[in-house]
Amino acid sequence: MKSKFLLICAFTLTLLSCKTVKTGTSKSIDISGVGVIHKPVIADLEIAKEKSTKTMVIRNVESLNNAKNEIIRELLIENNADLLVEPKFDAKTKNGKTELTVTGWLAYYKNFRTIEEKDLKLIEIRPAVIRQVETNQSSLLEKIK
Repeated sequence: MKSKFLLICAFTLTLLSCKTVKTGTSKSIDISGVGVIHKPVIADLEIAKEKSTKTMVIRNVESLNNAKNEIIRELLIENNADLLVEPKFDAKTKNGKTELTVTGWLAYYKNFRTIEEKDLKLIEIRPAVIRQVETNQSSLLEKIK
């Protein structure tokens, strides 16, 4: 009788302690490496004229990076977009809840095609011309009045 009670308690605790883990991806990379040769493919990128924004409230943030990836992924799925150009994040944490907002331009790949000679001028940018973009992260603690 005692063992049945303990078994039921253990089973109940197991059910109550379950937590949902949501995962997904928002980026991919081209095939490259030893022995892989392919013709370059280029595409046009259609960028929305207005910025899009999405906000979500997160409890128990294990990693702000994971939360950022998740909010971008959800925004892309909602709008059937391929990528988010220049995403900007705003995160506010209060009482263990983090409100995360992302803003950026939705973009869509169009007109995939094998590279042609007329396209070569587009990819002749020299590394000296390309500048590194600095990414800065700020943190602000607001006092509650």
